[in-house]
Amino acid sequence: MFRYLFIIIFFPGVLFSQQRNIIYLTWDKVISVSLDRNLSLKSKMLEYDLQRLEVWRSYSNFLPSITYQALGVKNLELPTIVFMGQRFTMGTNYTFQHSMDLTFPVFTGGSRLFGLKVQTYLRKSLSEELKGKKQDAVLEALESYYGIILAESLLRSALNAVQLADSNLRQVTLFYNHGTATELDLQRARAQYYSVLPQLENASSNRLLSYQRLKMVLNIPFEDSVVVADSMAQKDFLDKFKGTDLTGYKNILIESRPELKAASHRLDASGAGEKLALAEFSPVLTFSANLLYQAYSDNDKLMWKDYIRSKAISLSIYWPLFEGGRKLIDYQEAKIRTDAAGLLRLQLQNQFSLEVEQNYYKFNEALKNLQSLEEALKQSRESLRLSNLLYSEGMTTQLDVLNAQFLYNSSRVQYLQGIYNYNVIQLMLLKSIGKLNTIWE
Repeated sequence: MFRYLFIIIFFPGVLFSQQRNIIYLTWDKVISVSLDRNLSLKSKMLEYDLQRLEVWRSYSNFLPSITYQALGVKNLELPTIVFMGQRFTMGTNYTFQHSMDLTFPVFTGGSRLFGLKVQTYLRKSLSEELKGKKQDAVLEALESYYGIILAESLLRSALNAVQLADSNLRQVTLFYNHGTATELDLQRARAQYYSVLPQLENASSNRLLSYQRLKMVLNIPFEDSVVVADSMAQKDFLDKFKGTDLTGYKNILIESRPELKAASHRLDASGAGEKLALAEFSPVLTFSANLLYQAYSDNDKLMWKDYIRSKAISLSIYWPLFEGGRKLIDYQEAKIRTDAAGLLRLQLQNQFSLEVEQNYYKFNEALKNLQSLEEALKQSRESLRLSNLLYSEGMTTQLDVLNAQFLYNSSRVQYLQGIYNYNVIQLMLLKSIGKLNTIWE
């Protein structure tokens, strides 16, 4: 009794370290979890927050700068002059100074405005990149989620194949013991049984890895347990886009793809960067105001009345006329960056257009294949039933049963993979046109 109490008090981790969370997931909950916990998405959010602060920094350039300065000087050696044979010491042992300076650039050639535009366009670009990253995270999570469902289905299919092979082996062994089956039939049944065992092991390993992969994508601790509520069923994610042809999908791409919008905003930022480089050629007009309190004394004990106040305002112009051509080079580099941004946007548009076309044809292919695979599964299931029935009546060979088993198992696996491909290719098509967000918004 006391031993268990001692363990509970001094070593609570021994009892509670094995506690694990159980997380129940459906496909729509996977979306919400990925949007909330995906690490790459969080990283992109931090980038966006940083850029938002850069925009506020650009706004701060329109405000005046106010500076306070306090100065205390102890003169270790005062200057001495000789005049007409007399030596004169100038100054005091201590000098104290308090000053307040205000500086405001009245005119900067538009550099503040164009700098603000650059940062604003970059913020808009990162905002679109964040939307694209959300779709990337959701697509990756749903692919992993349906990968689990596929792995579970394939494991059940492998178990079913083992059970069929085991049942067939038992039946053939019984017939062999009664002299109605040959040695060759028995060897074939054994070979069939042992050939499906590695498939079961492989399906079991893939199932475990698929769960770990989803945990990594959703940032779930590997020690937690995940329970999948859905089964491998056909989904219609493209229901809102029924009847849309390839041209329609490409038009939606140009209007909606976040990465393409981000590239357009970066092109705008590069254009504003050109104007910012041009603004460097103009003079800078600055207004300044100064409030100064000074005190001079031979000791460090001063009163406020000992200070002398002075005020000053000034208007200055700064215009570097020649700097070795550096500003001209900066402007030429800005133009090159603008041209590069334009080419990148065009390249992305062509790349995304091809991606839409590929996914569109893959979707049509997956739809037709799924219909064929469903019919093939029905036929193979019926063929297996008839083969077992005829073999039990002695009207067919055991080889026909093995062939029927192999055909049924293959058809079942292909059908499950067909459903997976059909569901995932819809998600990929939605992602390629920038409309994957329609399944959760």
